[in-house]
Amino acid sequence: MDDLKADFELMVSNTKLYYKRGSPEYRDAQELENLLGKAVGSVMAGEDPSQTLGDREDSDLGEFLEELFGAIMTAADSTEPSRLLNIVFQLLPSRKRYPEYYEHISDPMDLKTVAEKIQKGEYKEIPELEKDLQLIFSNARSFNEPGSQIYKDAGVLSKLAKSRTADCVASLVARQARGSRSSRRQSRQVYSQGIAALQYEDSESESDEDSDLEDMDGSTDPMWKLYSAVRNFTTERGVEIAEVFLSLPSKRELPDYYQTITQPISLNQIRRKIRNGEYPTLQHLGEDLEIMFNNCKTYNRQDSKLWKDGNKLQKFFNTKLEELLEGGDEISAPATPAPAPEKMDVEVKKSSPKDPKDQLKKKLKILFNSIYHWANSDGIQPIGVFLEIPSRK
Repeated sequence: MDDLKADFELMVSNTKLYYKRGSPEYRDAQELENLLGKAVGSVMAGEDPSQTLGDREDSDLGEFLEELFGAIMTAADSTEPSRLLNIVFQLLPSRKRYPEYYEHISDPMDLKTVAEKIQKGEYKEIPELEKDLQLIFSNARSFNEPGSQIYKDAGVLSKLAKSRTADCVASLVARQARGSRSSRRQSRQVYSQGIAALQYEDSESESDEDSDLEDMDGSTDPMWKLYSAVRNFTTERGVEIAEVFLSLPSKRELPDYYQTITQPISLNQIRRKIRNGEYPTLQHLGEDLEIMFNNCKTYNRQDSKLWKDGNKLQKFFNTKLEELLEGGDEISAPATPAPAPEKMDVEVKKSSPKDPKDQLKKKLKILFNSIYHWANSDGIQPIGVFLEIPSRK
């Protein structure tokens, strides 16, 4: 061992004597001299230099970055240990659902982005990772109301990140000074890989998301009229604002939504219920729409775009519902398709609403359609047997 060490030292010494101080060759010799000292120390300690040297410093840093990130990923609510605090910070909010977030927050950041940077080796120091973590938590406290659960969780994680950063920095310095590898971190779970692989999702997929528009196009059924009016509502500037209500928020993106809202419902779900004949009357349809808008106003801040859009749509919906009910549409039944030719709906030519004959025809039409489209609780429409007179034969 001493002879081999002596030969390496001679090689380094000769190089430093021949090349000028400050030259690339001289600096390489200095680096090799430093490496030699660590390698000898590693061998004498019974370690394999090939495992503890080379990219040793980068490996050490990576382990402590994972340790700090893991501390955030495993932090739980002190009063409810099963609730992890990191979930809502994993992915940024949907730009479609929360455009005001990106107007208010100039430098968005989430745990997915942090995890990707760890995986790519972009952090050269532990404090760089803490800086991005603190950005996530400060953004959350800037956008959300003080006292909200997200605001509180961000505060807890911010303090945790600060304290664990100090611990990791001190441990890394101590390890590098010792020149030996601590085995206790070898088995730690790597969280960054799984979080980096997460996919951004605007909302949970609903299989028939706003398809089958023929359900409501040109329909005379008051339920489809009401749904269509809400779905296609446009502001004074011609902007459609109902699209965000088509599907529910992602459970991964906004898990606290489902803790706050006990009756989540979306326009797509309402449309399916109309199509399946689940609303006995127009008023029952109105109740679900009312719940949807109240959910929006309960979860979102009053100064947010979503709250304002929901409030505007709710006012329009109430006006439209009252208009349909005053027209006699309150007796409408489920808008399920009939098994036989659907052209049997009585067509009435438009005329003055003050015309008594027109009013009578309208009521007769409503009565006919309510019987023609009616289905029982099993979805069976008994009208089929009455569509044709039995054959004389």
